[in-house]
Amino acid sequence: MRRWMRGLLVVGAAVTGLGAAASAWPSRPVRLAAEQGVSGSAFAVAPGVLVTNAHVALRCQMHGLPLKIVGRGGAWRVAILDAEADLALLRGPAEDEAVLPISAAARLPRGTQVIAMGYPTQGVEGRMAGQLRASRGGVLRATLTVHDPQGGRAVSFVMTDRAGREVEPAWDDGVRYFGADRARALRWRLEIDAPSSGGSSGGPVLDAAGHVVGVVYAGGRGLTAAIPLEDVRDLLARAGIAPVLRMPAQRRSPDWAAVEAAAARAMYRVTC
Repeated sequence: MRRWMRGLLVVGAAVTGLGAAASAWPSRPVRLAAEQGVSGSAFAVAPGVLVTNAHVALRCQMHGLPLKIVGRGGAWRVAILDAEADLALLRGPAEDEAVLPISAAARLPRGTQVIAMGYPTQGVEGRMAGQLRASRGGVLRATLTVHDPQGGRAVSFVMTDRAGREVEPAWDDGVRYFGADRARALRWRLEIDAPSSGGSSGGPVLDAAGHVVGVVYAGGRGLTAAIPLEDVRDLLARAGIAPVLRMPAQRRSPDWAAVEAAAARAMYRVTC
């Protein structure tokens, strides 16, 4: 079976287009979120410890501005910044705060129902900008991506056979697509058929039991791109953080309103 690749470009936390071949790049990138002010999302995994995207923290650093956690006082600093994984760990004053449990699942099967949460500021009108929102959808696929958070751009691809049917890529496919010189920056990412927009970066993706199964890092055109569990757990392990781990729960009739309400208590808007 011969396989074909087509490219997907993500710019400034928005999916901007599909190319027809591996060498095709979209010609109309969207404006970077940083040009309209820095705003992102974060969630607590331990008292005084928040997870967000590296590109949120990097844009604050580029402007020479301190991070601010809306609704939380005191000084906040970047404890770990992993640009290649696009994850950052923030530390600040510990309070008697809610934390989100992390799923202990090995992987998410295609079709798993999830919700993506965050504080969108783009594509939202009036007073709704910067308010917590949740969008529900299913996991479409795992894709291989090379991401440049400082440049606000990520590139991924979808593989199909000669009949146009989608096939799952292997790691070697990603190396061939991007080149061996960029293999070190190659990462697995999740694509979810739930909308997200600028400002939601750093928010959690939650399963039906309310466990974190990913972190939003881009969105647009009705999709959310998320960092998977493996990278999140690795970040916490490097920081010596022992999160609340929960085994996946099988629920036939999930209470999504309850999941959203519980997550809201552990979520914050990040600005600078």
